[in-house]
Amino acid sequence: MPGTRLPIEVLDARGRKHMGKRERQAREDSQPKPSAAVKKLTAPKWLPEDLREDFNRIARALVDLMPRLIIRPDADTVANYCVVYAAWKSATNLANDALNREDLEDAQAWSLVQDRYFKQARACANDLGLTITSRCRLVVPEKENRGEENPFLKLREQIGA
Repeated sequence: MPGTRLPIEVLDARGRKHMGKRERQAREDSQPKPSAAVKKLTAPKWLPEDLREDFNRIARALVDLMPRLIIRPDADTVANYCVVYAAWKSATNLANDALNREDLEDAQAWSLVQDRYFKQARACANDLGLTITSRCRLVVPEKENRGEENPFLKLREQIGA
């Protein structure tokens, strides 16, 4: 099963894929174009007031980190992350309270709820690039400057092969 198609910029930076001019153009045309940089994400109306501060903090960080990758529909994912994270914290507190009362059945039930919320929060975080591995997939590596000019590669680039 083939992996996901990488953007042209990533392939160029890695230097592992050689394409003809037509193939390159077709690939570039099929890629989604990044929208204009978003300066601020606005919280959706359905987000509770007590979570808006968290939303604004995360949204500012995302816009600063990846201004060309964040778009307005991402606001819903950030809001979902905030809601699920708050629910996870609540479930964690309830599980800890049950453990302190030595009520193992209640603690087990709340830890299952806590686990579900954690998985949902992790999925939102991965979608937004809030984890280390998801950021590594989003960052385009820079080309190495090898210092030496290779006349063969220069000629090859000129003919488009």
